[in-house]
Amino acid sequence: MSRKRARRVVCVAPPATQCSASGDCPLRERPREWAPGISPGGSVSSSFVSSTLRDGIAILWIDHPPVNAIGSEVRAALGQALGCIEHDASVRGVVVAGTGRMFSGGGDLREVGRPDAPGTVRMADLARRIETFPKPVVAAVRGKCIGGGTLLSLACHARVGADDALLMLPELNLGLVPGAGGTQRLPRLVGLEAALDMVARARGVDAATALAQGLLDEVADDPVAAAVRRANDIASGRLPWRRTAELSVPGGVDAGAQRARYLDVAAQVFPGRDAGPRAIDLILAAAVLPFEQGCEAERECFAQLATGPQARALLHLFFAERALAKAADAPDAAARTRIARRLRAAGEPVPPYAAWAEAARACLAEGLAPRAEFIDVIAVKDCGFPALSGGPLHHAGPN
Repeated sequence: MSRKRARRVVCVAPPATQCSASGDCPLRERPREWAPGISPGGSVSSSFVSSTLRDGIAILWIDHPPVNAIGSEVRAALGQALGCIEHDASVRGVVVAGTGRMFSGGGDLREVGRPDAPGTVRMADLARRIETFPKPVVAAVRGKCIGGGTLLSLACHARVGADDALLMLPELNLGLVPGAGGTQRLPRLVGLEAALDMVARARGVDAATALAQGLLDEVADDPVAAAVRRANDIASGRLPWRRTAELSVPGGVDAGAQRARYLDVAAQVFPGRDAGPRAIDLILAAAVLPFEQGCEAERECFAQLATGPQARALLHLFFAERALAKAADAPDAAARTRIARRLRAAGEPVPPYAAWAEAARACLAEGLAPRAEFIDVIAVKDCGFPALSGGPLHHAGPN
């Protein structure tokens, strides 16, 4: 049976306190379904975060199908909810969970490399807000917790997973490094080697491994119920309150050996990508730099990579491949074979790829594919064109 989602319900704040999420949010009777930041008059509402109250703990559900992507609207809704909860003395803590089968499939990749609109809540801002929140915040992870979902969970004061939880930081796939303080928080929880392995391989960590490493604090059949209990235990002092940024990196530090080993790993898994060595150096820096200084280095690195040619090429292919899979007018198998044959006839793909670009334009002119990015995908997937160049037409640029 599916859980009934609350969308427009009551925001509760102490009698003498106005909710920071809404200018006119008086104390009112709280219903069984409770969503902070949503007033009875409907002046503030969110279709991205729903909530319930259980045993004095507010459960914030990331409710953004199909994969609960944590884009700007979701981040704003979570920030708004936290603003209201902070001023409600009857709420002792917070659990963050995802609706459906997963916690979150990550951030909204359409935002990468674009300037933030005025008032945008960045992932780094939300993570720091959670980490410094005056009430305990616990992540309840069911299913996949990828990219931005993992970054958000790292900032929580504890993490509870289901047996099927899978945490992953796949940013190197797209020529990026983990952001929002992820390269600094992860090694503080799991140590250098586990952090380097997780990031350099961009491989998911299952619940049992995450528990053994310290990435999860508990594995439970019902992670939300367990997270509610843990939040209450932290609030009452029965369990310690841990802010990840305040932890030291556990274990000894042999930076030289670790760096050499994982530079080799990154080169094997992601050959030629600038992000691999940068991510490794950022993780190693967590052992020697103050948290904020490490985060500043991470911010600068992420900004450089996000606007650089490799990430732009890989993101272009990421979106193009998904568009090709869904398009009703995508080239059929015969057309795809003809496109690949025409491209291969241009010879080995050697910069500046002029012959490949000419062959790709000819395929477009003949109507073998309706969109340039489809030919880029076929060139990379079927013909061995370098992915870091994004395909012959992407590399050639607009004409």
